[in-house]
Amino acid sequence: MSFVLPWGMMRLTGFMSRKLWLGVVAALTACGETPPPCSHAVVTQLAQSAGCLVYEERGILLVRDWRGRLALPGGSVLSGETAGCGAERETYEETGLAVSAGSLATRFDNGFHLFWCQAAPADEARVHRPLEVRAVGWWHPRQLPGEHWRYPKQGDAILSLIDGREH
Repeated sequence: MSFVLPWGMMRLTGFMSRKLWLGVVAALTACGETPPPCSHAVVTQLAQSAGCLVYEERGILLVRDWRGRLALPGGSVLSGETAGCGAERETYEETGLAVSAGSLATRFDNGFHLFWCQAAPADEARVHRPLEVRAVGWWHPRQLPGEHWRYPKQGDAILSLIDGREH
């Protein structure tokens, strides 16, 4: 208690050095961890954004943002990075899981490239970017709440992709 009160009352500009503050921010955003090397072999697919659809016995890997909305792990592809490598990196950055991107599952109207990805069975997902992601977990396809998606109708699109793959 004696630490919390003074910490809350001090001014960041007067007490904490800029270097220390940047270190705290880097630790909270997991900037210090380097993602595993890209395993995606296709080098011709370029995109502005990409992500992974990891579907296995545990369910579908999803992230929940701070507004309570569900989404697939993914985000912006870096300049010079392929869509598959961007999908692997973004999934690692958000969930802490090293994944391997396989075939392209779909390309959404907004240009987002979604890949079928695999994670090692023993690896556990965790919140890796606490400023972006509130929760990470595995959801069974039939238990997906339809009204809590970051992007409208994303839940229906995911179910359609899974149904098409299983048949």
